[in-house]
Amino acid sequence: MVLALTVLFFIVSVLLMLIVLLQPGSSGGMGFLGGGSQSAFGTKTGNVMTKFTTILAALFLIVSFFLGYLNARQEKVETREMLEILDEVEQLPDTSTDVIGEDIGVDISDTNE
Repeated sequence: MVLALTVLFFIVSVLLMLIVLLQPGSSGGMGFLGGGSQSAFGTKTGNVMTKFTTILAALFLIVSFFLGYLNARQEKVETREMLEILDEVEQLPDTSTDVIGEDIGVDISDTNE
């Protein structure tokens, strides 16, 4: 699921970049100290490119928040699993007093007898 959302996120990102670059620039500019002759959103807010940009931007935000949520949730699960493993390891019997090689019958003495 995370992989599919990551691929969707990548596709939406590329499409959003392309659609923003394809839009025509505003004529007139902002002027000195923001005193432009046009409104903040322009006079053609209802055209198809603007609506498509809005939809892509909303999809971009939704997918990015959802991916962030899944990533945070996955880290919590991994932390919980690691704590459970550490508890199980602490409950194992102590085997540090065993002599190495004694269990498998290997002679490690200098005399080789």
